[in-house]
Amino acid sequence: MPSPMLNFRRLLLLIVSVYTTTHCLVAKDNPVIFWNEQALNATRLARNPPPVSALWFGSYHAAIADTVNGIEGRWAPWLVDEKAPAGANLDAAIASAARTILRQIWGQQANPRIFDVAYEDSLAEIPDGSAKDAGIAWGKHVADKVLFDRSMSGFKVAPKYLPSDAPGKWRPTAPDFRSGVTPQMATTHPFVLQSPQQFRAPPPPAVESRAYADELTYVMRVGRRDDADRSEYDTLSVPFWADGLGTSGPSGHWNMIVMNIARERQLPTIECARLFALLNFAAADGFITAWDSKYHYNTARPETDARELTPEINPYFKPDPDFIPSMASLPFPSYISAHMTFTSAAVQVLERYFGTDTVAFSVASDGLPGVVRHYSTLSAAREEVGQSRIYGGIHFRMDVEAARTAGMAVGDWVFDHALRPVR
Repeated sequence: MPSPMLNFRRLLLLIVSVYTTTHCLVAKDNPVIFWNEQALNATRLARNPPPVSALWFGSYHAAIADTVNGIEGRWAPWLVDEKAPAGANLDAAIASAARTILRQIWGQQANPRIFDVAYEDSLAEIPDGSAKDAGIAWGKHVADKVLFDRSMSGFKVAPKYLPSDAPGKWRPTAPDFRSGVTPQMATTHPFVLQSPQQFRAPPPPAVESRAYADELTYVMRVGRRDDADRSEYDTLSVPFWADGLGTSGPSGHWNMIVMNIARERQLPTIECARLFALLNFAAADGFITAWDSKYHYNTARPETDARELTPEINPYFKPDPDFIPSMASLPFPSYISAHMTFTSAAVQVLERYFGTDTVAFSVASDGLPGVVRHYSTLSAAREEVGQSRIYGGIHFRMDVEAARTAGMAVGDWVFDHALRPVR
C-alpha cells in the first residue's frame, strides 16, 4: 500500500498537471489575437498619431481577414477575391500576412526584428511542408495587395494647415502651438464608406449665439484644470481614455477591449478575423469622418474662446482669461470629437455583431497604469469616452453629441456593407 507521503506527492503532481494544462489552454491565444497584440505593442513603440494608427490597424486587419477568407470562404472579401492554394495552412498564412504589414508600415518606427521573432516563433509550431509554404506565400500575397490598395488612398504628406484668427475658428493652442495635424485625413479614401463626407456632421451653433455661449460655459465649469465641477472618477476618466502618443492609441484601446471579450468568450480564429476587421474598418472610417467635419467647420477649441470671446461678439458669454483645460488641447479643430466618432462607430459594430448592448468587459489603460475599469454594457463605455473629452476641457458637448450620431451611422454602414457572410 503506498505511503501517505507518496499519495500526497501523487496528488500534488496531479494538481500541478491539471493547473498547467488549463493555464496553457487559456493562455495560448488564437493567431488573430496573438498578432493583434503584436500590432498594439508596435503602436506603443512607434508613437503614431491616432489617425495614422487607425489607418494602419484597418490595413492590418483587412489583410488578416482576406487571408483567412481566401482559405475558409466565409464572407464577401474586403479586397482580395481569390481562393488560397489548396491545403494552405491557416496559422502560417495569418502570420505571414501580419508580419508583412508590420514590417512595411510599422517597421520604420518600431524595430522590425521584434516582428521577425514573433513570426519565427509562430512558424516554429507549424510542421514544415507544402501546407506551411503555401500558407506563407498566400498571406504575403494578400498583404501585398492590401498595401498597394491603401497606398492609393490619398493619405500623403500635406502642407501645413493655416489657422484662422476669426472668432470661433481654430488656431494653435498651448503649450506647443502646433499646426493642424494630418489635415489629409479629411480627404483619405475610407475603407468601407463611399466618401469622407458621407456622414458629415451638421453645422455647429454660431459663435454669437446663446447656444454657443451655453456650450462654452458648461465646458468651462466641468473641464477646467482647477476647482472643476466633476468627481474624482470623472477626473481620472481623462487620462484613462486619453490614448496619447506612446500608448496603443484610441483604436488600440478598443482592440484591447475586443481582445478581452474574445478571450472571455473563447471566439475561434475565423470569427476573430472578421470581428477585428469590422472593428478597425469602423474605427478608421470614423476617424476619416471626424476629420472631414473638423477641417470643414474649423471650429476653435474651448480654451481659445473661453479666454478671448468678447461680449461684443457674443453678448451671452463672459470670458475667463485664466481658463486652463484639465487636458492639453489637441492640435486640430474641435468639432466633432474624433474619440467619440470612432468609439461610437466601434460600439455600433460590436452591438450589431453580438446582437446586444449588454456585453460586459473589463479593460486597463496605457495612460493610467494599474487601473482596470469594468463595464456592463458597451454603450456605458461609449458615453464615458465622450464625457471624458468634455471633462478634459478640450471638447464641447456639441462636439460629442454630433460625433455620436455620425459614428453610429458609420458603424451601421460598415456592418451592413463589409465582410457580409456568404453562408
